[in-house]
Amino acid sequence: MQAVFRLTPIRLLTWLYWLRWATIACVLLAVAAAPALSSITLATRTLLAVTVIVAAINALIGWSLRRARPATEVELLAHLVLDVAALTAWLACTGGSASAFVSMYLLPIAIAAAALPRAQAWLVAALAGGAYTALLLRFLYPRPMGHHGDFALHVLGMWATFIVSAALLVVFVGSMASAVRRRDRSLAAAREQMLRNEQITAIGALAAGAAHELSTPLSTMSVIVSELRDTEPPDTPLQADLAVLNQQLALCAHQIDQLLGAAEPTGTAQTPVSVVDALHQIVSRWRLMRPDIHASVSVDPALETASLEDEVAFGQALTNVLNNAADASLSNDSDRVDIAAQRYDDRLDITIDDAGTGIADADTARAGRLRFSTKREGRGLGLIVSHVSLDRLGGEISLKRRPEGGTRTRVVVPLSPQ
Repeated sequence: MQAVFRLTPIRLLTWLYWLRWATIACVLLAVAAAPALSSITLATRTLLAVTVIVAAINALIGWSLRRARPATEVELLAHLVLDVAALTAWLACTGGSASAFVSMYLLPIAIAAAALPRAQAWLVAALAGGAYTALLLRFLYPRPMGHHGDFALHVLGMWATFIVSAALLVVFVGSMASAVRRRDRSLAAAREQMLRNEQITAIGALAAGAAHELSTPLSTMSVIVSELRDTEPPDTPLQADLAVLNQQLALCAHQIDQLLGAAEPTGTAQTPVSVVDALHQIVSRWRLMRPDIHASVSVDPALETASLEDEVAFGQALTNVLNNAADASLSNDSDRVDIAAQRYDDRLDITIDDAGTGIADADTARAGRLRFSTKREGRGLGLIVSHVSLDRLGGEISLKRRPEGGTRTRVVVPLSPQ
């Protein structure tokens, strides 16, 4: 049963294709054997006409299945509706509701219950039940019930059994299929999370080693820059360049201190910090890192009294997102990045709009979940680190293509209780 639930729509379409050919062969054998069995009466011409039409449609379906392509649930639904219609036409020529093969209606219902959403499965069951009911009425009327005797009661019992069986198939098989699909999604999410955690663990180990190794070169460069600033006359171009270099070295030292500090357990809960102050410090440091970007910042006045925990993790995630937005804008010959922070109940909602070409719709789901980057020199680590940092805070990050162009990145984190 588990293997059936894992069938893809395209594989089910292939199975249905071959089942139709098998059914067509059985119908042709029945037509050939009918003259030898005097007890069997068939509408031969109509039956053959229906068979030719179904065969022609199935041949076209086979031609379309030769192309390598994915299939959708709507396409599978259309094929099942075709099968219900073909079976109804065949049964109408071979005894209607009194036919021994009327229970074949359960096959498309079972497939729909196992492979399609609940609403579409009920639709297939309703169509099959309606077709069966129409065949039953055609059998019972215009002749009175008494003309059929006990056989009419038997046919009515078959119909009632079919209705109950169809409903049970949709309810129970559909429930089992939904449970298996939920389990598969959970397993896929767990595997993705495990892969991401392995990547972050490896990156963290390398980063900790790199931080220790970089401390000495950074200290040496800071000393050299300080000596050069002392020996160089003021108000010279070199003095301005040395000031910028000193700022960048200070930023590097700050990041290394944060990295080494995060690796050391404190044993105490972190003190909440003001959201406005944290945003101001993070954006100010980022502006020093990206002086080529013109960023507009809008902060909701309702955030004046709000606070959040773990400014380090939040700052790291927000800085990575801002760098991605800056790179996207620069790649499209723009230097604009718009930042807006708002408060919604007990959550901080930050949107970052860039002026890039916009992320593809197919990439929005995997960005940050798997190692992936749209930049030629990118390694796809920034969003992964941001996802992990925000997960620790109970927050989330999402990307969406803007209709006017560019990408909107949304960062949502919970605020500290007041």
